[in-house]
Amino acid sequence: MTNAPTILTLDCDTYSNDPQPPLCALCYLSDPKFRSKLGFVQFPQRFRGINKKDIYACEHKRLYKINPFGMDGLLGPNYLGTGCFFSRRVFFGGPSHLLLPEMPQLGPNNVVDKPFQSQEVLELAHHVAGCSYEKNTTWGLKIGVRYGSLVEDFFTGYQMHCEGWKSIFCHPDRAAFYGDAPMKLVDVLNQNKRWSIGDLEVAFSKYSPITHGTRAMGPTMPKSVFLVLGT
Repeated sequence: MTNAPTILTLDCDTYSNDPQPPLCALCYLSDPKFRSKLGFVQFPQRFRGINKKDIYACEHKRLYKINPFGMDGLLGPNYLGTGCFFSRRVFFGGPSHLLLPEMPQLGPNNVVDKPFQSQEVLELAHHVAGCSYEKNTTWGLKIGVRYGSLVEDFFTGYQMHCEGWKSIFCHPDRAAFYGDAPMKLVDVLNQNKRWSIGDLEVAFSKYSPITHGTRAMGPTMPKSVFLVLGT
């Protein structure tokens, strides 16, 4: 719950390993050359707890390093669910098409002019922290993180690219963030099952890269999307 112009998303098991990434992300997001169409800056996922042989293939080098490097020359890497700095504007439609939420206080350009302890701000915070504020609204469909798939991170980034936003892959020598990798085979299988089902939900929906993606981004980007779907 924030009106900040830049938003960092992290998994609950992810922690910062370097104080410099926010400055790196802001350099990109504030650059006049990129600012008008740059939606987010993605850092690679790095993990603690992986054994030397990585017997469960938890590092996912192709998904988290190789693919993003290649896609960086197109519209940019997809959203990986963590270690990502967003421009707040990206959650409200394409670069040239602003969608306003049903509540003006939640709009991308709204400036809070009251103290956080004020009754009005506290009431709004309690409202958006509830389970029903997005019902019968465009939240989750056209605004904000997109629902409708078990892989909401991939689906959200893919939709943003379809709307015309670009992204940048920032890979500093020192790991920006670290997370925890699955420690047991059953956890690995459950994780990959969820990813596979979520990817198939997107592939066989009206937002399929073959149809929706080709119309929105041309013939090149859907191929890159399928690299993610096939990982």
